[in-house]
Amino acid sequence: MIKVEIESATAVISLSNTNCELYEINLHWKSMESAKNLSSEITHPEKYSYATKQRVDGSWIRLIYIALKQQDLPADNLLASVGLEVSTLHELNFTHREIVLKLYDSIDMYNGLDALPISIYEVFQLHFLRYTGVIIADAKSVNDLLEKIIFASQQMHELIKVVTTVKADHTSLVISSRMELYNLHRTTLEIGICLVHKMINQMFPFNSNIISNVIIDLKSKRKCFENVFDCPVIYNDRAEYTIVFNNKALATTNVFSTHSISLEPFIDNKFSKSEFKVFSDIERLIVENIASNNLNIVFVADKMYVSVKTLQRQLKRFNTDFSTLLKTNKIKHAQTLLREDKLTLTQITYKLGFNSPSSFSRAFKKWTGVSPSDYQ
Repeated sequence: MIKVEIESATAVISLSNTNCELYEINLHWKSMESAKNLSSEITHPEKYSYATKQRVDGSWIRLIYIALKQQDLPADNLLASVGLEVSTLHELNFTHREIVLKLYDSIDMYNGLDALPISIYEVFQLHFLRYTGVIIADAKSVNDLLEKIIFASQQMHELIKVVTTVKADHTSLVISSRMELYNLHRTTLEIGICLVHKMINQMFPFNSNIISNVIIDLKSKRKCFENVFDCPVIYNDRAEYTIVFNNKALATTNVFSTHSISLEPFIDNKFSKSEFKVFSDIERLIVENIASNNLNIVFVADKMYVSVKTLQRQLKRFNTDFSTLLKTNKIKHAQTLLREDKLTLTQITYKLGFNSPSSFSRAFKKWTGVSPSDYQ
């Protein structure tokens, strides 16, 4: 195998011979004017394995940085301790696995490593993956989303292996190390399964039957980690982290996708893909925070880093406003929960951000013409 990568006048060539011994040769241009003046530095397999030099996308570090901030840990100092600067974590940038491992060790010194995957779960938004070459939010269905996740994972972290295995009644998405003889750090795999689970919840918030259970390594057993998942957790003794999907739910439509029927009337009006994306992002933030008393246009604008006027103007392009969009999504969410018949009226009330069952019942009857009990 010969792999050639160019990054700012540096060529990296990885070679593998028939005995599977791996070498890495770094060729540094001494002068941009004369490509003949080269110096080579060979890293031998007895010093480093090839895996330690695999690329990790800068977005992985950006997520860690934001999560550390949320934990009130000295994020800037922790990154600086391994030679990383926040200003260098721009799109299409990358680092290497050995740097990530050193960062994990630094975080562990502050007793923040066990909480890191949970913090990343809390701060993650789909736009963090915008530089992976795939628009996750535009997946047409659960099945389409799984395919996009597999592709995006390859771009974010070259050592992570994400595959699906299909059985008669379920499909498993398995996250493990891409190198058969080389185990990834437990934290990396925990972050991986947290990200996939968060994507499913963000894309399909109305459906509780998509994920049957998760299977994680026994070494990751801790209550704070279990609390991330809203389904049964099973343990094994393998370095694999698995989400098991109900096959009957794989065709579930992503109502936020630009392929969604609700957006079809606008397609002929020459809306750009970015405008569709903004619209679906607004809807997604509404659904994710639908139980919050703080959910209003100011809250959503702040989350999207735009002004209220800009958000109003963007919604007007789709012939709607924030209040109408909020009401529409509350109706859809309420109808879904009532049809599922898994929660009590009181539970549904608070899930939708109402103060009392009576206020929810009045609003639902005003919206649909029937009471919640009659709708069921």
